[in-house]
Amino acid sequence: MKIGIDLGTTNSALAWMDSSDDDRTISVLEIPQFVAQGRQESLRTLPSFLYLGDQIYVGAYAREKGALTPTRTVHSAKSWLSNSDVDRRAKILPWDTQESARELSPVEVSAKFIEHIRNAWDAANPANPLAGQDIVLTVPASFDEEARELTVEAARLAGLENLTLLEEPAAAFYSWIANHLAESQKTLFDGQTVLICDVGGGTSDFTLIKVSRKGDLVEFTRTAVGKHLLLGGDNLDLTMAWLVEAKIGQPLSLRQRAALRRQCASAKERMLNNPAIEKVEITVLGAGSSMIGGTLRTEITRAEALELALDGFLPLCALTDRPSDDKRSIFRELGLPYVSDPAVTKHLAAFLAGAGDVKPDAILFNGGFFIPEILRQRVADVMESWYGKRPVIFENRDLDLAVAVGAAYYANAKTTGTGVLVRGGLPRAYFIGIGEGTGPLKTVCLAPRGTEEGSSLELDMEGLQLVANKPVSFRLYSSLTRTEDQLGSLVEFSEAEVESGEIHAHAPLNALIRFGKPQGERFVPVKLGAKLTAVGTLEIYCDSKVSDNRWRLQFELRKAKAKAAATRRPAAVISDEARAAALQQLEAVFAPSGTAAPEELPACLEQTLGLGRLSWPSDLIRAMADKFLEHAEGRRKSAQHEARWLNLCGLCLRPGFGYPGDDLRIEQARRIYAAGMVFGNQVQVESEWYIFWGR
Repeated sequence: MKIGIDLGTTNSALAWMDSSDDDRTISVLEIPQFVAQGRQESLRTLPSFLYLGDQIYVGAYAREKGALTPTRTVHSAKSWLSNSDVDRRAKILPWDTQESARELSPVEVSAKFIEHIRNAWDAANPANPLAGQDIVLTVPASFDEEARELTVEAARLAGLENLTLLEEPAAAFYSWIANHLAESQKTLFDGQTVLICDVGGGTSDFTLIKVSRKGDLVEFTRTAVGKHLLLGGDNLDLTMAWLVEAKIGQPLSLRQRAALRRQCASAKERMLNNPAIEKVEITVLGAGSSMIGGTLRTEITRAEALELALDGFLPLCALTDRPSDDKRSIFRELGLPYVSDPAVTKHLAAFLAGAGDVKPDAILFNGGFFIPEILRQRVADVMESWYGKRPVIFENRDLDLAVAVGAAYYANAKTTGTGVLVRGGLPRAYFIGIGEGTGPLKTVCLAPRGTEEGSSLELDMEGLQLVANKPVSFRLYSSLTRTEDQLGSLVEFSEAEVESGEIHAHAPLNALIRFGKPQGERFVPVKLGAKLTAVGTLEIYCDSKVSDNRWRLQFELRKAKAKAAATRRPAAVISDEARAAALQQLEAVFAPSGTAAPEELPACLEQTLGLGRLSWPSDLIRAMADKFLEHAEGRRKSAQHEARWLNLCGLCLRPGFGYPGDDLRIEQARRIYAAGMVFGNQVQVESEWYIFWGR
C-alpha cells in the first residue's frame, strides 16, 4: 500500500493507494474517533486536537472539550514544532495552563496524532499494518531542517520508521495531477508558471512550479518557496472572537474565550460558504455558579465576517506593498510567533518579489482557509490588478483532503516509477559559518539550493581542524532565495539580513569528536559533508582525513532560537588577550603544574576581565567551564581547591542547558557526581557541592 499522511495544524488525514490495483484509485481512510461523550464516529479527517483529562481524547471530541476546558487541551502542535523560541522536546503543552500542569512536548503531541491514525489504519487493515507500508508524511515547504527532523522523530515515536517527507504545496499539486491528468494535457503549456497558495489553519505557504513541455512529455520543477509564516484560518477565527467579545462589552474568562472561538470558527464557515446566511447568533455561557443565568448573547453578521476576511486578511494592495512588522500585534500574546500583519496578499506580494520577475499564469489554492469560493476569487482579483491578466484557477476538490491524496499519489509514483514527479531538491541553500568577531558573517556554501535527494556533498577546506574530545559547534545558516551559490562558494551576510529573516539562522550544530586518548587534546583535520537523505532531511557530518571516523553534527534544540547575534557576539566585549589571560589564570590554579592559590582566583579573574563574575558573557563562561572540566582532577589538591572549583565551575555551567554543547558538558559533570566529593568532611566543600548541583 502507498500511504499519504497529512499531519495538519487543524486537521489530519490519511489517503492510500493499492499499487496492484489497475485503476490506481486513491481512497481516504475513515478515522474512528469520539465526537461526543460515549459516542464514536468515523470521519474523513482527524481534528488535530488532544484533550488531556481523566481520559485522553484525540480528534473531534477533544476539539469540543477544548472549548469548555482550554487548559487541558492542546492544539496547533505543528506550529509549536516549528517554534524555535522554545525547547520542542520539553513538556510545554498545553500552553494555556500553569507550567506545573504541562504534560507533553510538541513532538509527543504530534506523535499522539500519528499514533491515532496508525491505530485506525491497523484496525481496518490487520493484514497490512501501517508500519510496513510505504509512507509519505507531509510538512510545510517552509519548514526548516530542525522542524523536519522533529517531525520524523514524532513519526518514529508513533512507530513509523519507513517514511519520506513531502512538502505540502507539492502534495496539493500532485492531488491536482491525480484528478486532472487527462485535462492537464490541454491546460498545461511550456514555460507556464503555477503559483500554489496554501493557507491552512495555522500556516501560509507559497510555492512556484514551472512547467516544461515537449509534445506530450510534461515536466515540473519547483522554482521558489516562501518563508515560514504562522498565519492561517485560526488567526481569522481569533480576530472574529475578539470582535464579538468587544460587542459583548465585558471581558471573558479563558474558558469563555475558547468556547467563543469555536463558535466563531463555525459561524465563519457557515456564512462564507453560504451567502443566504446573513447572521449567526453567538451564545456564551456565564462563568461560575451563574453559568446559565449569566449567559451572554450577541450576533455576528456575514458583512462583518466578510470585512474581516477580505479587508483584514486578503486586502486589495499593490504589488509593491509589504506586510508591516508591528511588534504590538494582538497575536503575540498567544505563545506562538504569529506574523504581525495578517494580510495574506501582502505576504504573497513579498514572496513574488523575492522570486524574481515572475508572473504566475495559474494558481492552485490549498488549505481549509480557501474552502469559501469568495476568498479564492479575491486572491485572483488582487493578482489581476497586479498583472493586468487574471490567472487561471486550478481547482482541487476537497481542500481538507488534497494534501493527503497528493501524498499518496507521490508515494506510488516515487516507488513504482509511474506518474510524474516535481523536481526541485532542497528548497534552501545551506551555509556554514567560518568567521568570528565583528563585521559581515563569513560563510561557505555547504549545500546549494536544488540539491537532489540522495546527493552526497563534500567540502574539503584547507586548514579545517577540530579539537578532539571536546564539544565543538558550527553555525548554520540558510536562504530560500539564493540560487546561484555553489558548493564551496564563500558568501558574506549582514546582521540585517539575519534579523529580517532573509537569512535564516539555525540552531547550532554540535558534536563531540572522540579521537585518541579520552583526556587528550589534539587537532583532527576533517572534511565537512552533507547528504539529502531519502527521508527528506539534511544530514551534516565531519569526516576525518586521518582515519575512517565520521561524526554527525546534531542540532542543539534544547532552548531558545539560535539567532546569529546571540552566538556570534557576547553581551560584553572581552578582548582575546583578556580571555586567554583568564584561562591561563585558571590553569595556574588547577592544572597539574599549577601552584597559584585558589582563594585569590575570583578576584584575579574579575580584574583581568574588567567585569564582575555575574556579568561575564555566555561564550566566555562556557569556555571557562570547558577548562574547569578539563582540569577537574585539580580539585583534589586540597579542600580549598575543591571548594573553589565547585564554586566557579558551577557559576560557569549554570543553568546547564541553552548553549551549544551543554549536553556534553553535563555528561562530563555527571562523572564528577558519580565520583563524589573528595573532601566531603569539610563544611565549605559540602556547601559548595550542593550549590553546584542546584545551579
